[in-house]
Amino acid sequence: MSRYGTGLIAIMAFVVIAAAGHSTLSSHTTMDVAKGAVPEFTDEQRGRIFDAVMRISDAPVTEMAAPKVADALPEEVPMQELPNGIIREIPRVRGHKFVKFDDRILVVSSASRLVIAMIPRYKLLP
Repeated sequence: MSRYGTGLIAIMAFVVIAAAGHSTLSSHTTMDVAKGAVPEFTDEQRGRIFDAVMRISDAPVTEMAAPKVADALPEEVPMQELPNGIIREIPRVRGHKFVKFDDRILVVSSASRLVIAMIPRYKLLP
């Protein structure tokens, strides 16, 4: 192998190692290039959010079809404040609101109205 070939391999290895070392996302986020970083919740956190929201008896239940994660929530669908206890317990939900459906909860970015998590009831059953 020539001197230039060895140098090229060394440069490529350096770039790969440098790129791997500059990852700024934690294990608690995913990255959608078009939308930015969004938090991921553990199963326990998802269960806590679902239980707390479902206990809010006066929160309206939305009747429309639920948008998918990373989709924008239509403007006509009202978002509700998450309970303060959940915000203290799971700080990653700060700046987010929820939409209650009969069988699921959507966690939505307050600023962009993008759905960042969908927590269905069936996944919480033992």
